[in-house]
Amino acid sequence: MTAAHDYDDVHHLVEQLTPDQLVEVRAHALRLVTGRRTFVPWSEAKRTAQRLPHIDHAEFRNDVDAVLDQNTLLGDDR
Repeated sequence: MTAAHDYDDVHHLVEQLTPDQLVEVRAHALRLVTGRRTFVPWSEAKRTAQRLPHIDHAEFRNDVDAVLDQNTLLGDDR
């Protein structure tokens, strides 16, 4: 289905968008047309993040450092 109206004002606005802004507008327009959701509102992302398990950052860093300290280039298989 095509738009029956002549939306010169919308065309003028689109011409002023940066490429990054145009990507966002296209994603939103696709969501409206297809009913598919490609954008998650910040409030929902925040609520979801609050339900994630707690990470002990010091322990995580130590685990990463332990793996990175392995000298795999010289054949050290510690």
